[in-house]
Amino acid sequence: MRTVRQALVRQLGKAIAGLKRRSPSDHAVHEARRELKRARAALRLLRRCIGDTAYRRENALIRDAAKPLTPLRDAKVLLETLRSLEPAMGGHGAGACVRALYRLSQQERRSSRQLRPKELSAAAKALSAVKRRMEGVSNSRLDRASLGAGLKRTYKSGRRAFARVRRNATDERLHEWRKQVKYFANQLDIALPFVAKLAAKSGKTSRRLAERLGDDHDLAVLNDKIRRFTKDAGAASLGGGMRELTARLAGRRKTLQATAYRLGQRLYAPRRGHALE
Repeated sequence: MRTVRQALVRQLGKAIAGLKRRSPSDHAVHEARRELKRARAALRLLRRCIGDTAYRRENALIRDAAKPLTPLRDAKVLLETLRSLEPAMGGHGAGACVRALYRLSQQERRSSRQLRPKELSAAAKALSAVKRRMEGVSNSRLDRASLGAGLKRTYKSGRRAFARVRRNATDERLHEWRKQVKYFANQLDIALPFVAKLAAKSGKTSRRLAERLGDDHDLAVLNDKIRRFTKDAGAASLGGGMRELTARLAGRRKTLQATAYRLGQRLYAPRRGHALE
């Protein structure tokens, strides 16, 4: 568990450095968010060491530190998604809708680029306090918990989330499953030198699964924007194109989710002697 603590401290340090930049680039923002996601995954592995109260406090602080960065990330991903769709949508109908949404998203991205220095400074300060407290956790406390127990806990949380998705695949349930899979993949990146070969194979599957669920989530965000856009009076003339675009997105999501289900069945299938059962 000392290795987990080292990873957590390193991830927090990188995120803090990114937040302290005077005018962080899109890449710097993306990297800071990614490090904070990894930090939350590492923190989960330390939950038994530091106790539930401390875990909930530190987890909330890391989560809140990432919030100012989320609008910029969402705006960037939305533009990339629309850019990838445009060639396939043709010169009219759905293509016109894509271009209209692209222009709107560009405006929103310019607004989201105005990151507030006070928010970033406050986030960096809060993360620095978390980092100090984690550095101060005694080795004796770290040695009380096993790495395997933390991995099993996250693995089973993901399996429960998958079961809920299979019963009713709402956007909220798919998003929760994606988060649990991402936690598990990030934890395995830390734990791979110390876990069995079977668990290492799970890491490859979980990363592929997280990518498919991430792509589906981006399309869900775009779908939500389309619903809001169609309520505007100026979008009335694009009604037919909007319906075509929505139908195409639904087809893409169906394919992505089918792949995710196959990977989920592979990842969570009961196996005798599995290191995470």
